[in-house]
Amino acid sequence: MKIKSESEGGGEGGLGLGDRILLDKTDKLRELNFGDFIPLPQLVVVGDQSSGKSSVLEGVTGLPFPRDSGLCTRFATQITLRRGPKVSTVVTIIPSPSKTEAEQAELRGFRREREDPPDGDDFIEILREACHAMGLSGPGQSPESGQSAFSEDILKIELSGPQRDHLTVIDVPGIFRTPTAGITTKEDMKLVRRIVHSYIKDENTIILAVVPAPVDIATQEILTMADEVDPAGVRTLGVLTKPDLVDKGGERNVIDLVEDKRHPLVLGYCIVKNRSQQEIALKSADRNRAETEFFSNPPWDCLAKDRVGISALKERLRVLLMDLTRKVFPLIKVKLGERLAAAEKALTALGQDRDTKDNQHRYLQGLATEFQKVTDLALRADYGHHEFFSRYPKLRLATLVVHLFEQLSRDLERNGLSVRFRDPSEKQDDSRPSSPSPVELANALPFNDKQESPEAGIVNESPSAGNLNRMYDIPDISDYSELSGVLSGASEPAGSKSTGIFEWIRDQYKASRGFELASFNPAVLAGLWKSQSWKWEPITFGHIDKVILVVHRFVIGLLNLICPDKRVCSSLLAVLEDELHERYRRAIVHANFIIGVERSGTMITLNHYLSDNLEKARRERVKNSMLPHAVQYRQKNDHEKTTTVVPLDSIVHQTSSISNAEHTTQELHDILKSYYKVARKRFVDNICTQASDYHLVTGPSSPLRVFTPAFVAGLSTEQLEWVAGEDSGTRRRRETLQHEIKCMREARKVLMV
Repeated sequence: MKIKSESEGGGEGGLGLGDRILLDKTDKLRELNFGDFIPLPQLVVVGDQSSGKSSVLEGVTGLPFPRDSGLCTRFATQITLRRGPKVSTVVTIIPSPSKTEAEQAELRGFRREREDPPDGDDFIEILREACHAMGLSGPGQSPESGQSAFSEDILKIELSGPQRDHLTVIDVPGIFRTPTAGITTKEDMKLVRRIVHSYIKDENTIILAVVPAPVDIATQEILTMADEVDPAGVRTLGVLTKPDLVDKGGERNVIDLVEDKRHPLVLGYCIVKNRSQQEIALKSADRNRAETEFFSNPPWDCLAKDRVGISALKERLRVLLMDLTRKVFPLIKVKLGERLAAAEKALTALGQDRDTKDNQHRYLQGLATEFQKVTDLALRADYGHHEFFSRYPKLRLATLVVHLFEQLSRDLERNGLSVRFRDPSEKQDDSRPSSPSPVELANALPFNDKQESPEAGIVNESPSAGNLNRMYDIPDISDYSELSGVLSGASEPAGSKSTGIFEWIRDQYKASRGFELASFNPAVLAGLWKSQSWKWEPITFGHIDKVILVVHRFVIGLLNLICPDKRVCSSLLAVLEDELHERYRRAIVHANFIIGVERSGTMITLNHYLSDNLEKARRERVKNSMLPHAVQYRQKNDHEKTTTVVPLDSIVHQTSSISNAEHTTQELHDILKSYYKVARKRFVDNICTQASDYHLVTGPSSPLRVFTPAFVAGLSTEQLEWVAGEDSGTRRRRETLQHEIKCMREARKVLMV
């Protein structure tokens, strides 16, 4: 029964004008090597060298393909049949994309034209010339030393004439299992299999698997290869050859294959008869009559006519190709648009060509300008004018730094003291242990810069730091090993000791007394101050470390976003690294300077709050000492109004009962406490505005201002090449994308016509 198709009927050769246009466009796309990017609808003839593939091709195309094993096909051959008013034959070469541009141009220059179909000798001569153009030995010639016997170039043969059908088939080299000494090698075997696989793997390819009828079909390697790429068998058409050589009694097995009773394929099987040696000289018409007569005799006469003979095969191939082309052509247009857009985006991501010094300069200047543009937005907290800030919140630098400023202020307020000051309302406890422990004796001495905080009575009162780290994901030192020699690595000290401030001051005073009368040595206050503020140093250096880490993460993160070429980004960071580290160190040095001024410099302030705080503390201390002696006094003239008074004797007794050491201790406490409040606020402001903000964030010499156009202008030729020069991989990637875009754009023109 004949298989019907929507392609049948109407127009020349069963094709309408639109169908012929589709086929012509497909052929033009194939000339552009468009199929290397998007699979085109095609018919590919595959089989062993001895399968009768050449006879099938000759029957389908009318070309006298050589049958001798020494004259086998050395490359893929695209045969295009088109109906036209004039008889012509045009032979060209479609170069492999792997060839250089010069080699491709030379191969495209190969062209042979005839006004009549070539006969056997003429066709072999054309093949020989094509082989030489491709760098191969000609048909029947042994390859020279080091010369491959096969090529990945494509020989294109266009046959036109008023009697031609519209059809395009691709012939690929026949696979072979054993190399021929002096002609083929094991490497040639692998190359042929690679060529065959590259053609049959595409989903838009119909596989014409040519198999000799006399052999066991289960042993045919070509069917195994077809099954690997088409396991459902929906695009494989079996073509059985040499039925006249089937052993007597074996015909039934072959008939069962054609009738889909054994090893079925969705597209089924066709069977054709090859020319015998006696029929070599027959013309095509005589050859077709002999084939028709053969299949008219038992047992072959039982087969359906649309499965038998070269004419039925040609019609079947034409129908399959046209149906496939109609089906996939709309999808090809869509995929072309998607593929072109993706290639253009990828090429844009690579940036401009960087093969010269000027191009490298322009490329890095563009990166530096973009880096500074985004940095300015980040420092102004203008997060709405760039998509980076919504996609990557860690780039919100101003916000993160302000939170670190607030964290420093809280940490110094809560944990900056060695021993907490006494609140005026607290009752003084002068009880002393009879035998101080070693820890208490150590605590009674001034802390030096390297001494750790006392372990007794420590309460950590700063949980907010951990919460902030989790909320804003402050980096850890271990995240950036390259900063190990830059950061201080200071650890957060424990909380303040909550009791014993008066005892500690008294011991410091007694341990530092001199010959002064009714006063105290000013050096005592300086020593107390240095001991009381020793934790400022680790807290401050921990803060500076965090700001450096946040800035460093910003620099690396932003560079990776604006520079998708990872090699360039890595090389650029290597060039920037020394200057970045130097500017980080400047901030640490300046922070250390501020710490030294505050802790070891002269205790001085012009802030009136010192006097105010000191007077307030003294008044509160006197008031609290008198409250236990206070009595309520009712006025004579107003019995309902009472006044709190302290008897004069009690005042005298209270003031006279305080020893000079106790009075000095209380005075030192109040002075130290009043000065601490003023100095701490001043210190926080200085660290934030100078060491952190000016040196690390907004200052003209901050790390954020290293990668600028001016920095790029100062790079040497060697540095430019090392940073921005394209490596061989990037260069190949760029060339590949440029070739693909060129092909896609030319293909788009073909489809738009």
